[in-house]
Amino acid sequence: MFQYYKNWMEFWFFVLMVIGVLIALSAPSAAISYMVIFLSGMLAGRLLYERKDKMQFPYLMIIIGFVVGYLIGVYYGSRRVSIVLFIIGAILSYKLYDNKILKDTRF
Repeated sequence: MFQYYKNWMEFWFFVLMVIGVLIALSAPSAAISYMVIFLSGMLAGRLLYERKDKMQFPYLMIIIGFVVGYLIGVYYGSRRVSIVLFIIGAILSYKLYDNKILKDTRF
């Protein structure tokens, strides 16, 4: 029997993996595919910055689920370039939030 409060990380890992595959398959060109993965990296960097003083591992695994799904579904473009762009986007976003260049209105 599925118990959400015990298995929420695995549930969202799978859901975002499927969403990643669907998004990657819907990208009509390599340029759009690269832009989507870069922006996804920026969102991941923001999430990791938001959780920097709290529990991060489940969120990191959920992010990895999305990236794995995206890499499974990417048809146009290189998987290596996609990984590099995702990492660059995540690091850039994290640093921009850390240096207070980007600000969240909730904080």
